[in-house]
Amino acid sequence: MGEEEQTLKRDVGWYGSFSMGYADVGADVFIALGLVALYAGGRAPLAFLVAAITYVSTGLAYAELATTYPYAGGAHIYSMKAFNDLAGFVAGWAVMLDYTVDIALFSLASAGYLTFFFPSIASSNEKVGLLAASLVIILLLLNIVGIRLSSLLNEVLVGLGIVVQSMILILSLTLNFNWGFFVQQVLNVGVDVPQAGIEYFLPNVHFSLQNFIYAMTIAMSSFIGIESIAQAAEETRKPHRWIPRANKLSIVFVLIFAMGLSIAGTGGVGAATLSSSANLNNPVTAMARGIPNVGSFLAVIVAFTGFSLCYVSTNTGVIGVSRVVFSMGRFRLLPRWFYKVHKTFRTPVRAILIFGIIGAVLAIPGDLPLVADLYNFGALLSYIMVNLSLIVLRNTDRDTYRAWKVPGELSPVIRGKKIYLPPISILGMLSCLSIWLLIVVYHPAGRLLGASWLLVGFIGFYAYRKRNSLPVFSKLSGNEIKPGGYVMNALALVRVPEDPESIAEALKRSLDPRFELTLFNIIDPATLQPGEARDQSYLNKLEEATREELEDVARIMRGMGFKCKVKVESGPLLEVLRREAESDENDAIILLKRKSTKGDVEKERIDSAYSILSKYPGKLMVVRRVEVRSRKGR
Repeated sequence: MGEEEQTLKRDVGWYGSFSMGYADVGADVFIALGLVALYAGGRAPLAFLVAAITYVSTGLAYAELATTYPYAGGAHIYSMKAFNDLAGFVAGWAVMLDYTVDIALFSLASAGYLTFFFPSIASSNEKVGLLAASLVIILLLLNIVGIRLSSLLNEVLVGLGIVVQSMILILSLTLNFNWGFFVQQVLNVGVDVPQAGIEYFLPNVHFSLQNFIYAMTIAMSSFIGIESIAQAAEETRKPHRWIPRANKLSIVFVLIFAMGLSIAGTGGVGAATLSSSANLNNPVTAMARGIPNVGSFLAVIVAFTGFSLCYVSTNTGVIGVSRVVFSMGRFRLLPRWFYKVHKTFRTPVRAILIFGIIGAVLAIPGDLPLVADLYNFGALLSYIMVNLSLIVLRNTDRDTYRAWKVPGELSPVIRGKKIYLPPISILGMLSCLSIWLLIVVYHPAGRLLGASWLLVGFIGFYAYRKRNSLPVFSKLSGNEIKPGGYVMNALALVRVPEDPESIAEALKRSLDPRFELTLFNIIDPATLQPGEARDQSYLNKLEEATREELEDVARIMRGMGFKCKVKVESGPLLEVLRREAESDENDAIILLKRKSTKGDVEKERIDSAYSILSKYPGKLMVVRRVEVRSRKGR
């Protein structure tokens, strides 16, 4: 394009990555708990449980895709790679809606928890809205300065939130939980009267069931935001290592608190209290008040914590939308004007200001239920595409190295071709689609404004691409997306003596210089004669000879542009392999295989090594040899 390449600064570690995901998701329950109870009544925990399925499956999909393609942007990156540029635009435009609404929604929630300390503000939606908009402006300034400061804010406040949420959950379950009261509410018919803002499309279906369905779509908002970790992939150090860890930790903590607080609240203060007009904006504070003896003291702490977590979720919305817009500008899904970072701060200032201000304007009316109505539409649409992208890329980009994979894979043969299907992602795609269709049916505001957002996006995308002589349906930008460009430490198991050139050629054919290689040989005493295994002088000479032969291979590999070193170790083969496979120092273990005859000792040892390494599928790589010298080797 003849333009200077723009780069974001890698300033986020594993805890910062986790904090982004948890900040955007963990705060959701502080809003959704009251709203879900408003429609589901005592069955709120069941609504959260159903919605959690989409969260877990989609979170795991993001963990695999973000490590394989560590670009800022998330859903639209994977959709472009799997389908085409138009699909990438739809996914990115949808998640832009989610993040923009996130800014408004959680700034309102932050302001709502602050009204605990300033009750006079709570009397007016307009006052709450203006306070929320002011909080957003502060975050815009912070994000312009740099993601490190923004990430540090997340890290500190998330740590505080986890401590306080744990305390409230434990105290509520031990001091203010009535099992009989909980069961009675869960078994109750639920909210059995029509509620404002719902379109009841099923005339023969009881109001209580339709209210529960509506509550389930609201409960999904408690699990929106896992993509925030992927949005900052380009600013995360060691994304192949830290992103899967951050995703999995975020999933575990969010499930514990979303399910735990909904159960504790329902069996403690009750659904009616959680959803009352006085507590709708700060339901967890109502839970804290209900705890005997310490409730009034804890309410102050919880109100501040609710403000803190909702505020960092607002911050994550600013980070997310700016990175999506920046990335879409890079790949010509939006005007390249957005693909610009500040020369000093290296942050996407234009995207931060424009969409951050839109979020602040949305917050000004102060209507929390209306904003929540819009929140799930875009996110779930992008989640559908993320799960579909994973399924497609498992088949079309099969040879790409994946540092971490979603567990499980079916491989049916259809018309003579093997198809690879991850069951978890199929479940995620179907569950996201089901809830998204329910949102379209039951949320009139979400349906109207969400559809309008998509229509405006389609028109703008079509006009932009035509004006710049770019095809609308091509995979032009998707072809620019390559698997992760980070350096991986690979431990290559090499037998000696062997032809150095054939080993080097096999490694070069299967790898590229992104891998820093360690050529490794294990001298297993079990393969030696008893006298040799006990003779230390013999073992020292054997190690030195082995090291020299590995150095011959290493010199050839260095000439091919690889960084390469050698390592020799004595010990039981399977124990050494297990230790190396579990070591964080090795991102990949390369097993060199060659054709072996039946009964060949080398075949038996390779099979034994494979049986150990196959338990670490995210690390195991198999490189097949073609040319093999007839010399006997270890």
